[in-house]
Amino acid sequence: MKRLLFIYNLHSGKGLIRNHLADIIDTFNKAGYETVVYSTQERADATRLAKELGASYDLVVCSGGDGTLSEVLDGVMTIDEKRRPKIGYIPAGSTNDYAYSLGLPSQMKRCANVIAQEKFRAVDVGKFQENSYFVYVAAFGAFTEVSWNTPQKTKNALGHNAYILEGIRQVGNLKPYQVRFSFGDEEIAGECIYAMVYNSFSVGGMKNISGQNVELDDGKLNLMIVYRPDNAVDFSVMLADLVTKNPNSKFIANYEISDLTVESDSDIDWVLDGEYGGSHKKVHIQAMPKAMKIAVPAETIPQEK
Repeated sequence: MKRLLFIYNLHSGKGLIRNHLADIIDTFNKAGYETVVYSTQERADATRLAKELGASYDLVVCSGGDGTLSEVLDGVMTIDEKRRPKIGYIPAGSTNDYAYSLGLPSQMKRCANVIAQEKFRAVDVGKFQENSYFVYVAAFGAFTEVSWNTPQKTKNALGHNAYILEGIRQVGNLKPYQVRFSFGDEEIAGECIYAMVYNSFSVGGMKNISGQNVELDDGKLNLMIVYRPDNAVDFSVMLADLVTKNPNSKFIANYEISDLTVESDSDIDWVLDGEYGGSHKKVHIQAMPKAMKIAVPAETIPQEK
């Protein structure tokens, strides 16, 4: 019999998993899986479970926010590639950026049905430093603290609006960073207020944030740098450029990268998939081509060229 490890975060979103747990498990059982269920008890619990138990299962399914999926990825990526299980994701967070990129349905039972159909897509992930991974975004600067500083109860009560309100509260605290970016033959130095490396159509609940075409499985990640505006007028222009995805903005630059080094003179706080990723002066990021096999609706799998 096929084996499935189901890890869920009871506190993600509004805890709706309580109302759907029996139906989800029944769906997996009917698909021929022996299902073992764990509820996470603390931060990084999903990583520990995936790392310690994942190799014994055909499929590791998680339910929670993008941070829960990221934790599972961290654990699964420690497993030898030949024994590495496939992943299923039932989104239950406040923004669910990556679920949007994968085309996953918002209803939990429908997501369980997608997983039961066993249609998998191999997608790229990011490697951060030596032993951490991110599913879709690594970022620093303006508003990045919002995702991991906003209390879970506030996220549950207000959903995506919690991020907006907390972000507005922090506008007066924006600070510039003197940073050097090195990738390929490029080396860029400047004063920026935000930068992110991403592989998603949505970040922080903002759909299609980049004007570029993001490919989830092309072996590359996208880099966006937002430079410091000099005054309030420039700040308004910069925000408008972000919203309209102005390709000619003097404040926003976009690149494709496969290997990136970011250096600064002082420690910078990083956020990985909405969770705190540590404080670093030097960061190395690599694209890991098609490193994660994840269940998606059959119609969203690209046709081979």
